[in-house]
Amino acid sequence: MLWTLALALDYTGLFLGWPVPRFGRTRLHDWRIAGEHLAERFQQFVIITLGETILLTGLTFAEKFTPDRVAPTVVSFASTVLIWRIYFHRAGALFPAAIETVPDPARLGWSAVHTHLIIVAGILATGVSHALVIDNPVGHEDPLWLAVILGGPALFLAGRSLLEYQVFARVSASRVVGLLALAALVPLTVARTPATAANAQVVVLAAVAVWDAIRERRHPGEAPAPPSRRPAT
Repeated sequence: MLWTLALALDYTGLFLGWPVPRFGRTRLHDWRIAGEHLAERFQQFVIITLGETILLTGLTFAEKFTPDRVAPTVVSFASTVLIWRIYFHRAGALFPAAIETVPDPARLGWSAVHTHLIIVAGILATGVSHALVIDNPVGHEDPLWLAVILGGPALFLAGRSLLEYQVFARVSASRVVGLLALAALVPLTVARTPATAANAQVVVLAAVAVWDAIRERRHPGEAPAPPSRRPAT
């Protein structure tokens, strides 16, 4: 709760331009962006959110130990690890360099704020789904639960696709296929157990991560090329 409040205050100040009495608000073109520092802040938000997800998974499992809760806990942890891998793969790691190549770093930084809000929201929703599935792995599937179980990873992949476009001016096919696969799982899992939907979404995330690794081997050393890249001199 305190972390959520701190995040809300931080983003509220950002959206309001950090108004100061007698000095007014800061304007976008006044920002002086340090790419590495800004990227580290974004990465810290993501890491903290992933940590909260792991903590929630552990606390939920610790409430009551039964054999049917073990597998969903393992799947939940695997899902968190895959999200970490997908986020930091290439675009997440090269975001600082991307900022240094554009003529208007502040604008790219501002757009990345919105992108990371989507990413963090997706991770938080995924964490909530982990708790739901661990508590009730083989019970009746609630449509709202299904929306969280599949919608959390989908929201994360959507935000991650935006980040990739901001860094490379393209979106990998793995992101699009992953989103389509999660959408296709809705009618297939709506009458199944929560654990079935959770298992299915972790398979999709694993496929995206493997696809990313294969692409990296085929295209090693790819440099950032954001849409508004600064012309070479």
